[in-house]
Amino acid sequence: MNNYKGFYKVSENGGGVSVGTFYNPLTEEVFTKITWDIDRPYINDDEEIETLRYLQIDVEVRKIWLHKNGVIQVNDIVEVFKGRKVPKGTISKVIEIKPYYDCYKRWQCDYVILENGQKTNKNNCKLI
Repeated sequence: MNNYKGFYKVSENGGGVSVGTFYNPLTEEVFTKITWDIDRPYINDDEEIETLRYLQIDVEVRKIWLHKNGVIQVNDIVEVFKGRKVPKGTISKVIEIKPYYDCYKRWQCDYVILENGQKTNKNNCKLI
């Protein structure tokens, strides 16, 4: 674990092979590493992998990492730069993000609900 000083776990996707994403907010370095592999149990016996596997996701660092990647979250200030229903140039705070599904329960997009009560597609906004 000495090699990973300053890195925090910000994401992990699971399944037969779990891959963790680690981020250092000071140097802005990112790396991914397998933290569990059901088909290769000898990997799971490594003490370093075991430590990384059970490391908790750091919520504050995850928020920094998501902002660095341009992901809009609740309580962010955004500017609407395209769309029809909300005027372009509107600057507002996001109070909620809701997924939109079609009649067959397939995900279509995420809507952001703004502080002024209007809603628009998340892709119509950019972080400020």
